[in-house]
Amino acid sequence: MKTFLIVLLAVIGIIILLLVIAAIRAAAIKAKPYTGEEKALFTPDEEAKYANALSEMIKVPTVSKPEGADKSEFYKLHAKLKELFPLIHEKLEMTDIDGNVIYRWKGKDSSKDAILLMGHQDVVPASEKGWEHGPFSGDIEGGKIHGRGAMDCKCTVMAEMAAVEELLEEGFEPERDVYLSFASNEEISGGGAEKLVSYLEQKGVRLCIAMDEGGAIVENVFPGMSALCAAVGIVEKGTVNIKFTAKGNGGHSSTPPSDNPIARLSAFVCDIEKKNHFKTGITPPVERMLSSLAPYLTFPMRLIFGNLWLFKPLLNVAMPKFSPMAKAFVTTTVVFTQGAGSDAPNVIPGEAYLIANMRVGTLQTRDECVEILRKAAEKYDIETEPLMGFDASRVTDPDSDEMKYLEKCVHEVFPSYCFAPYYMNGGTDCRHYQSVTDNCVRFTPILMDNSQLAAMHSVNENIGTAAVASGVKFYKYFIKNHQ
Repeated sequence: MKTFLIVLLAVIGIIILLLVIAAIRAAAIKAKPYTGEEKALFTPDEEAKYANALSEMIKVPTVSKPEGADKSEFYKLHAKLKELFPLIHEKLEMTDIDGNVIYRWKGKDSSKDAILLMGHQDVVPASEKGWEHGPFSGDIEGGKIHGRGAMDCKCTVMAEMAAVEELLEEGFEPERDVYLSFASNEEISGGGAEKLVSYLEQKGVRLCIAMDEGGAIVENVFPGMSALCAAVGIVEKGTVNIKFTAKGNGGHSSTPPSDNPIARLSAFVCDIEKKNHFKTGITPPVERMLSSLAPYLTFPMRLIFGNLWLFKPLLNVAMPKFSPMAKAFVTTTVVFTQGAGSDAPNVIPGEAYLIANMRVGTLQTRDECVEILRKAAEKYDIETEPLMGFDASRVTDPDSDEMKYLEKCVHEVFPSYCFAPYYMNGGTDCRHYQSVTDNCVRFTPILMDNSQLAAMHSVNENIGTAAVASGVKFYKYFIKNHQ
């Protein structure tokens, strides 16, 4: 028996040693720099031309409008696009559906599944104070274009159209049909994308890929990572807005009753904020994202992300505590954003409410997550009312032919950049195109630094002129070499 235990311990020790060696060897693998020739080359005149085009588009204040509202600013933008890109409007078929537009560029073989490049025309309001340049000035200064929509996402629309315009000038004919699709109310989930998808469905169009905004070329994706990364969104979270209402005995603040609606709402918020009520875990798309980044990280992080088979249980516990971004990768999140009670400081409301925004991950459905919050709210006699929402999108296969081609394009056009499938915590119009393609990807091939990302939906939105020019060249390469 003693001999058996010694042998068993020896075997276990050897297995542990081999696992440690395997983990260290995996962590020792660093990314080799790509040695291809830089394809994102442009002249100073081209850079200025693209910057001026984007500037002109920014000057048209296409703030999101609900259905039925005046869309005159959007039609001004359409006129501006016709002026900036005359060949597109001469040679492509354009269809306008309530201000949402789609262009068809007929290819050599229309029986093949088509390419669709997309973006949105609308921007969020710019009512905040503190703009260094007017929000709709389109100023070009310091190597940047300034204004609302510069990065979200008129730069995408401009770069896609400029790429097609140049290819038309060169007499290029694509192998398959190419579509450009631009909704007018993405920022308010206004339904424009659904109308464009319905148009494609009625025409019997199938897409080999639909590429929208979302991920971009970013720096400092993770601590210890110096390489710039092309982050390509392969899935996006769902979203739900939920109203929570508490009713009670209102009255004068001088004689407060015990049943105060605001007090109950506050207790409920504390309950939700104190602990995570939803399933947590590293899902396959998050695992693929982390493992793709591992070779570009410094040793401690490379050891962990390069050996997820070993460290995943630890990361399941650690990531929700590491940072808000890390937590959002592994679980559904909810945050309270709006509320109302009485109209006077000395009046106790008979009814008060809060609105929360929930971002639904892939581990649970929207309805499951709403039910969890409903049960938590019932303990405080609070009513729950979902206002709108949808589940997380389908996950695009990171090993599909289209993803492999996209990765090849990134390495060809931007030789020094890494490529990583990305788990998106935000939302885009791309999810609506799931009915017409298996490859919904979210990627804008434009470099955005941390300050520019922080300015999204905030003050001082801007984008670099050189980054935009590189984006045009990427779209040209992507279309020209797609078979």
